[in-house]
Amino acid sequence: MSDPSTIFDKTDPTTPGYYGPSQTALLLLDFHSMLVQKAGGPKALVALRVAADMRAWAKSQGIQVVHALIDLNTSTFETCRGAYKLMETVASARSSGGEEVIELSEGSSDDVTFTRKPGHVSALRSPGLDEFLRQRGIKSLVLTGLTTSGCVMRTAVAATDAEYVTTVISDGCADSDEAVHDIMINKVLNNRGYVTTATEFQDGFKKAQEAE
Repeated sequence: MSDPSTIFDKTDPTTPGYYGPSQTALLLLDFHSMLVQKAGGPKALVALRVAADMRAWAKSQGIQVVHALIDLNTSTFETCRGAYKLMETVASARSSGGEEVIELSEGSSDDVTFTRKPGHVSALRSPGLDEFLRQRGIKSLVLTGLTTSGCVMRTAVAATDAEYVTTVISDGCADSDEAVHDIMINKVLNNRGYVTTATEFQDGFKKAQEAE
């Protein structure tokens, strides 16, 4: 976890506290109903509730909300390892109603949704997403999603390489293996980005904005 006192430094452009609502986006990664039920592990529902709370808070602050999902109606790429098994999973998700959970899709008129090909793990591989963020002047990305070791980790790494300030909401993510989640949160994701809880982020962001 990151030290909250270092995350919201209004004078430091490497921290999320430097950027206001218009330069911040909340990404909701792969909250497909099937992933919540089967792949997110025992804390998937907790992560979903935290993500829903973050979404409501972000909308109240004027922060752009982005839904990043897998396109269940297209095939993976030719060189994808384990493509056959992956497409079986996609087919199963499609037949069982693999849409995004309703807790995150209700009242989404101001939100935007981007989808990506199965096998592309980072949300930044979604066609048009990076362009959308840059056109909006977004500099800081806040991530929630399933799974921590999958799309969250891969999106976080890609985002820092793409020069976004990146923060992972630790209790807004989950993994089928809780030990892996803990390693990602405590050892990996805070190397180049930030890791904090939803409450700490909301409180710190508010104080940073009030300091203007």
